[in-house]
Amino acid sequence: MKLLIDAGNSRTKWAWCPEQSSQPTALQINTLDNQDWFEGTAQAQALHAAIAKASRIYLSNVAGERWLQALPERDQRLQAIVATSLSLGLQNSYSQPAQLGSDRWCSLLAVWRSEGKSALVVSAGTAMTMDALLVKQEVKQELKQAQAMFAGGSIQPGLRLMWQSLQQGAAQLDYAYPDLDAGTDGFAQNSQHAMWVGCVQALAASVAAQYARLCQQLDHVPLLFMSGGDADLIARYLPHALSAQAIIVDNLVLKGLACLAKCSDE
Repeated sequence: MKLLIDAGNSRTKWAWCPEQSSQPTALQINTLDNQDWFEGTAQAQALHAAIAKASRIYLSNVAGERWLQALPERDQRLQAIVATSLSLGLQNSYSQPAQLGSDRWCSLLAVWRSEGKSALVVSAGTAMTMDALLVKQEVKQELKQAQAMFAGGSIQPGLRLMWQSLQQGAAQLDYAYPDLDAGTDGFAQNSQHAMWVGCVQALAASVAAQYARLCQQLDHVPLLFMSGGDADLIARYLPHALSAQAIIVDNLVLKGLACLAKCSDE
């Protein structure tokens, strides 16, 4: 059995790759905080047991070397994904392809393989990344030939990081992060609310600007895919037409890993 692991900045998700079948199978997702992984808690032990059982392990790791050090062993079963210049028909335009984060690369592969259409792929987590997928042909052919291109993207602080930067940089803005959606249709009536709305609006404006930039390069309307813990929230603050167009999808990194795992059998 093939094991898929997405070691993100804050949390680790893992799932078994669905067996080859004519009908797609939903991934059964397991999640643990990275701190639990480092401390070897019961949740971490469940992942350790899965690693011991797996015939092959596909890992996207942006959590760093410390995450790897908690592995019981590193053997030939482990395939740590590194972005390449070409994979599954997707060309990487980075001058140094391996510099692209494995999480961004897997997300792009997932959207490309599932949709076959141009898209802006947004991940709103600890950081917010936005990546442009340009499809050259709408019909999938040989995967060894580039049919689509990752044209480039951007990285910026996510919602909580942006909030924390205001807390740390402004002496009179040391407010607790709101537990609930503090948004309203009007203007903020207190400083805590004003901070929150400002952070969300900044991220939504970045998505709208990047999407408009992608549209200028195409002769067709691209898709907008959004994933990550703050995706739903940021989508609500997009301009109305763009908000209605946004496709919210979970676990793009794991789905991209599944694409790579399944392709290894072809």
